[in-house]
Amino acid sequence: MKLTVDDVVNETGNVAIAIDGYVPLDIKTLDALKLPPLYWRTGNGNASLLEFAVLPESGFLSAITLVMIEPGSIHKVDCLSVNVSESVEGIPVINKGLWDELNSNNFSQRFVDDFSVSIQVKITLNSMLLEIDENTEATSWIKCDDNFYLGVDDENNIVNLYLRKLTKSEIDGFFEAAN
Repeated sequence: MKLTVDDVVNETGNVAIAIDGYVPLDIKTLDALKLPPLYWRTGNGNASLLEFAVLPESGFLSAITLVMIEPGSIHKVDCLSVNVSESVEGIPVINKGLWDELNSNNFSQRFVDDFSVSIQVKITLNSMLLEIDENTEATSWIKCDDNFYLGVDDENNIVNLYLRKLTKSEIDGFFEAAN
């Protein structure tokens, strides 16, 4: 089960990135307007959990939260070889086909879980790469903000999150929350 990008709308969102000692990573791209978001949750479900919130009205990616990560899945590296120079800029529109009953009053229908994924994080002094599928490389990038990119594979499945120009305080907060 993968989260697939159907389109990228060339709109600028006000992306807010929060990295602190409580939640390892919280990214907000758009606020929910009417209905509660749809959620795709991945990781192993016990020691790692990554949530993607999708607006049911439009399919816009609304938020991404790394709720928890296994400390053994975090790898310090000297540099990341990520080339985002030819990225597409805008707000991703997610394929909502994973959610069967969009108009259901049952709140649990808003959650689709894939807890068979090993999330890995590569981190430098000022950047971070989250690998949602460590066996799949991003073939293109979506620039959501000057410092935040989504990597997609050749089938437009989200496989990476890339954050750059992070401060020492943000990096320290990430490690504090991850332990």
